[in-house]
Amino acid sequence: MVESSYEKGRQKLRVGIIGTGKIGTDLLMKVLRSEQMDCELFVGRNLQSPGMQKAQQLGVRVSDLGIKAFEDDSHQCELVFDATGAEHHREHAKVFAKKGIKAIDLTPAKMGPLCIPALNEQVILKESNVNMVTCGGQASVPVCEAVKKAVPSLKSVSVHTLVSDDSIGQATLDNIDDYYATTSKAINQFAGVDNVCIDLEVDEPGRQPTMCTTLNFSIDESEHMTALEALEVREKELKRYVPGLSIETKLGGQHLLVKVTVSGMGDWIPAHAGNLDIINCAAIAVAERYALSLSEQKTSLFNKLFDPFTRIVGGRQLANA
Repeated sequence: MVESSYEKGRQKLRVGIIGTGKIGTDLLMKVLRSEQMDCELFVGRNLQSPGMQKAQQLGVRVSDLGIKAFEDDSHQCELVFDATGAEHHREHAKVFAKKGIKAIDLTPAKMGPLCIPALNEQVILKESNVNMVTCGGQASVPVCEAVKKAVPSLKSVSVHTLVSDDSIGQATLDNIDDYYATTSKAINQFAGVDNVCIDLEVDEPGRQPTMCTTLNFSIDESEHMTALEALEVREKELKRYVPGLSIETKLGGQHLLVKVTVSGMGDWIPAHAGNLDIINCAAIAVAERYALSLSEQKTSLFNKLFDPFTRIVGGRQLANA
């Protein structure tokens, strides 16, 4: 089908980013590469920070006014990624809601429903604020859901995530109980597994291991192949938006060991920091789903207004001669 002039000229989704640290700046790089989005505003509090400096070099509009940058109407943001902290997001969410701006929350605030792109990316279409769970959650939840579907009798899972010391923020460490609770809640919500053990290990300085989440399932040997087939499908689904992800499995008696390794894309954070990359890739996937929905709506409206067989004049629909 030949693309119309309208489709060629349609605008990308205009997004903002608040939080100019590692996560926010890496998000910026991913947004700039997206075919569905443009970064309208990059917001923090220090114009001299590395993230702010990089954004200015790239010609992106920046502001050091924090949430106040979104309170006026000088921007045209339709969606904002919040890469600050939970306490800050609780206040930010009020501004976004008042201004009618969609929010993708990468903090532990959990103001909106939990979102895993492989499982419920469509939630962004009806909710004004969605939460991206945790880095370990983005790796473990879709794996648990796949195994549970293949093995309905599954009742428990243990999840261990190993990350490098330079890829974990102080905010996560300060709120480690929240990390455990949110990850466990997401596994229960999406996979229906009640008995969940979560562990996060930060490796010693200097080692810089690639992010790895290991899941241990207790299942009957007769169900091994069914689970492996489900995981093969799930890996392909995840790699569509997290290209550096890989899944390895090991069978032994009543146990199925699943290792989810994530090598980052190296946009701003180092490749071994896959824990930051996976949550950012997930957030980008959700935003692009929303962008696609808006584009489809606009295209549908355009086609109705300019159908080659009809034309609307003065509120009346007339058949073309």
